Amino acid sequence: MGAEGEAVAARYLKKQGLKVIEQNYRSRLGEIDVVARDGSRWVFVEVKTRIEGDGDPPQSAVTLRKQRRLARLAQEYILRRRLGEVPCRFDVVSVLFNHEGRVSEIRHLPAAFSAESW
Repeated sequence: MGAEGEAVAARYLKKQGLKVIEQNYRSRLGEIDVVARDGSRWVFVEVKTRIEGDGDPPQSAVTLRKQRRLARLAQEYILRRRLGEVPCRFDVVSVLFNHEGRVSEIRHLPAAFSAESW
């Protein structure tokens, strides 16, 4: 379900005008679900997928700990790709599936959190 949710999120972001650069970037620090560009801004996206009615909304799973990990991963990504000082933001996309396996809701939260204080 997670991989399917990430694919749905990537298609959605493309329809919203973002350019998806990479999916499932992995390193020893963890994984970035989607790396995209929104104009000159680099966008690091955490995708959370759930089935309708299964407790809290998906975006609530992006805890402070998860935010910090994603910020470290983004910093590593920027350094490895030798991008220099680039503007970036951290988005969350939540994907809900119904019990028949169809997407019932996609919610995009641009600039869901900031890493400036870290």
